[in-house]
Amino acid sequence: MLKAEEIKAFFELVDEDKRQFAYDTVDEYVFFCERIEELKKLPYIQVSKKNPEMQRLTPAAKLVKEYSQAVDAKRGTLLRILNSVENSAADELYAKLKEFE
Repeated sequence: MLKAEEIKAFFELVDEDKRQFAYDTVDEYVFFCERIEELKKLPYIQVSKKNPEMQRLTPAAKLVKEYSQAVDAKRGTLLRILNSVENSAADELYAKLKEFE
């Protein structure tokens, strides 16, 4: 949970309503990032035993795509919240988020 605390520190100067929303979004962001890391350990492609030329995506591959979209949306939300307060802090947050991904 260290990631979440580091990210939440960026929102200490934001007003209370936005701060609580940002904190919830940070928790969701970290959740999805952690799930993606777990899913990366699983196979992405399933090969047919009868016809090795036939391949299909595994459920893990599909979830990585969905979770990545959620991470992008959460990152955008967090940056918009912080950008409304201070532009330079948004740039720092973006750099920190990239470290975690």
